Amino acid sequence: MRLPRFLDVEASSLSINSYPIEIGWSDEFGNVSSFLINPSTVEAWTDWSSESQKVHGISKELCIKGGIPPALVCRYLSDSIRPNENIYCDGGIFDEYWVDTLFGSGSEMGFAQFRILHSDNLMLSLLANVEKNVAKRSALFEELKQESRQIVVQRHRANVDVLYLIELYKLCLSISRKI
Repeated sequence: MRLPRFLDVEASSLSINSYPIEIGWSDEFGNVSSFLINPSTVEAWTDWSSESQKVHGISKELCIKGGIPPALVCRYLSDSIRPNENIYCDGGIFDEYWVDTLFGSGSEMGFAQFRILHSDNLMLSLLANVEKNVAKRSALFEELKQESRQIVVQRHRANVDVLYLIELYKLCLSISRKI
C-alpha cells in the first residue's frame, strides 16, 4: 500500500530566529529518513532555547558533532521528494517556516519545490467518510491520536513523529474503509 508522505522538523526554539536542527520524512512505503542538522555552518543560526532542548532532548553540541550541513539535507530532501509533490506535517506553519529556513540557507534555489500541507486536513477528510458531524469527527480524531500515541510512544524527535503520523493515517484510513 502506498502512503502519503509525512514530514517533521525539530527546531532550535519557537522564536522568529529559530532554525531546523532535525528533519525527518517518509517515502510512499512508510520508510523514514531523518538527519540532525549542523547549525554551525550557517552564520545567522545562533538562536537556541534551553526550554526547547528540554522538549526534544537534542543539544546544540549533538547537532554540531552529529549533524550534517543544511546544503546536504536540502539535497537529500530534493532527491527524495518530487517537485510539486505534497508532503504532510502536523506542525503547520512552524514546519513550513523551518523548511523555508533550511532551504533559504542550504539550497541555491532558496526554497523547497515540494508543497507542505497540514496532515489534519488529510486525516479529517478520511474520517468525513465515516462521521458527517464535525464535532463527532473531531472527537473520533482525538481518540485516534491517542491510539497512535500508544503505538508510537516517543515524541519530539523527527523520525518518531513521522512514524506517529504514519500510524495515525493508517488508523484513519482503516476506519474510513469500514463503511
